[in-house]
Amino acid sequence: MTQVWKEFEVNEVTHSMAHYLMAIQDLLKSQGYARVTDVARELEITPGSASVSLKALKAKGYVSEDKNRFLGLTEEGERIAHDVHLTHRSFMYFFQNLLGVAEEQANIDSCKIEHLVSAETREKLLTFLRYATEDKNKIAKAFREGFLDFHAECPGVEACDICEGDRCELECLHEQAAE
Repeated sequence: MTQVWKEFEVNEVTHSMAHYLMAIQDLLKSQGYARVTDVARELEITPGSASVSLKALKAKGYVSEDKNRFLGLTEEGERIAHDVHLTHRSFMYFFQNLLGVAEEQANIDSCKIEHLVSAETREKLLTFLRYATEDKNKIAKAFREGFLDFHAECPGVEACDICEGDRCELECLHEQAAE
């Protein structure tokens, strides 16, 4: 049996690396160039810290630097930054518009997982979002509207596919939130 928790370490990039790549991508789009100092300012860190991390990204082949010390993304770095941005936007949309999570919390939660999910999960999430948000799809529209007004009540632990043991997990979450 696969030790699923070990898969966490298999990720292509770390959370920090993803943010460096996205910062470079954002700077290139907004101002047409990126330097170490620009990345440091964008990420609100020291230029020394940025320099050390960018050196590692260059060694992995995600970041390039020209003779004038301007940074760029390699094709692989661009792909990773794009995928992480897309995953972040997709989860933001899902959390806010389908689950009703407040924008700030949706942003925090999206940031926490944006670089962790597989390409398969990202593709399935996008497909689900397209299906679930299509207004011509009366079933999906009714589901969205109904879900946001729905207040879950425990059907009883015996009838629930999620709960284990003798306590309702949803009731436990509500009790924890009230404390």
